[in-house]
This record gives sequence, structure tokens and C-alpha cells, in this order.
Amino acid sequence: MSPTLRFRTFVGLIFVAFFFTWMVLVVLPWSELGHLAPIQDESGGTNITPFDKPNEAHAGEQVYAANGCVYCHTQQVRAATSGADIVRGWGTANDEDGKPITRRSYPRDYIWNHQVFLGNSRSGADLTNVAQRYPDANGLYRYLYAPSLTDTHSSMPAYRFLFVTRKIHGQPSQDALVLSGADAPPVGYEIVPTSEAKALVAYLLSLKNDYHLPDEKGPVAPPAAKS
Repeated sequence: MSPTLRFRTFVGLIFVAFFFTWMVLVVLPWSELGHLAPIQDESGGTNITPFDKPNEAHAGEQVYAANGCVYCHTQQVRAATSGADIVRGWGTANDEDGKPITRRSYPRDYIWNHQVFLGNSRSGADLTNVAQRYPDANGLYRYLYAPSLTDTHSSMPAYRFLFVTRKIHGQPSQDALVLSGADAPPVGYEIVPTSEAKALVAYLLSLKNDYHLPDEKGPVAPPAAKS
């Protein structure tokens, strides 16, 4: 076999390998999952499941991506046979009767996401249902500003650059952080979130899969203690 023919054969094999991989990893999953639609309320109402995020939450996706949150946090609750996510209570939801259960994540959970941050490292807790654990915006602001104030064992870095210290004019802001000791601002000043912090928190508050998907099948269990 001539060198030219061997080279063409080599290039052809690379193309076949790439094409086969692309078909298996991209085309086939997209053909099965790329057209999932929300589920219409069986009563004929206007409610659909899951629901889309508000615009500010979609803006928060960009802040989440820009700050590398995906490197330490996942957004996928694995099945009970694949890990301890269910036991940790990361999949809290309600069944069709409104009773609390825990469930795994399903492809339909992500249909409204502009970006899907499944992640592959759990240096921090899974965020699939973080709004169940931290339903209050001010609590999330405080956690972002100084994680150790909420969790002394947290390894998460402080995102203080997402906040500004400003002089109080008139009434203090409702979003002002309540801090004490060395973390408190000088007298007459307040620490408030920037627009980026507000967008990020809006995004985190949208991460709450507390609904039942009637056409999805999988193991469910009573909710475990939150972690």
C-alpha cells in the first residue's frame, strides 16, 4: 500500500470514528430528547409543567456561568440506584396528590434552560432544588457574601465583588445584608447586591423542581432530612 493510500485510509478511519461518535452522543440524544414539551394540566387549565423561568433568572444563568459555579455544583439528582442524592433529600417534590416525595431528575426538567449546568463535581451541594433549602433571597445574598456565616464548614469562596457598600440615604434598602461584627459595614453605610447578584439569586430561586411529572417513571421515596 502506497503512503498516499495509507494516509487516505487513516483520515477516512478518523472521519468514520468521529461521525459515529457524533451520531451516538449528539444526534441520537437530540432526536429523542430535543423536542420534549411541557405537560399540560389534565384539567384543561393553563398550567404547564415544568414552567419557564422569569427573564431575570435567565440573565442569572450568565452570571452563574461566568463565575464558574458549575465547577463545584451539579444540577442533577441521580436515581436511587446510582448514588445517595435521594437520601440527601436533594430531589424534594410533590406527587400528583400533593404529597411530598423525593425524585430523580428527568430530561423534561431542563427544557426551558438556555444553558444546562449538569456539572460533574460535587465539591459543593447539588443545586437542583436549592430554592427548597434557601427560599429567601436575603439568605442567599448573605450566603454569597460570606458562606462561612451560614455554614462554618463551607469551602465556597466569598463573592463579595457582587456587592457594593454605599452610604444610606433615607430608608435602608430592603436588600441590605444584615451583618454583625467585622463583617458589618461602617455606621451609616449598607451592603447591597449589585444587579449581577440579583440576577444570580433570581436564577438560584428558580431552581426548584417541586412538581410531579406524571409521565415519568422512577423510584420515589418519602423525603429525607435536608442537608
